[in-house]
Amino acid sequence: MRPKAILYVALGLSMLLSLGMASPSHGQATCGGIGALKCPADQACRFETGKCNAPDLAGVCVPVPATCPTKGPKVCGCDDKTYANECELLKAGVREAKKGACGKTKPSSAAHPAAASPKSS
Repeated sequence: MRPKAILYVALGLSMLLSLGMASPSHGQATCGGIGALKCPADQACRFETGKCNAPDLAGVCVPVPATCPTKGPKVCGCDDKTYANECELLKAGVREAKKGACGKTKPSSAAHPAAASPKSS
């Protein structure tokens, strides 16, 4: 019985060590998550796109320049604000909802004339 227990403990430890060494982020530090881990001063936390309402979401720390470029592909933040580029979004500490500008969330009254004026009885 004792040799089996030692074998299982050794197997379990080796599995834990191998899982701890396998990192999909290729050396990037983890941020966010349940521990609300912070990135170093010259980095920001990048989360998976489209995960706006995911609680305790973990991301990876990525380098961010002190000054963001003025041009670049626009991105829509989870705060429904369009950012000039990903750098601006990351500096604001906002998760990315989607690539490109944010769309209108509510239809305008011009698109629905019946909604603009009340019905008469």
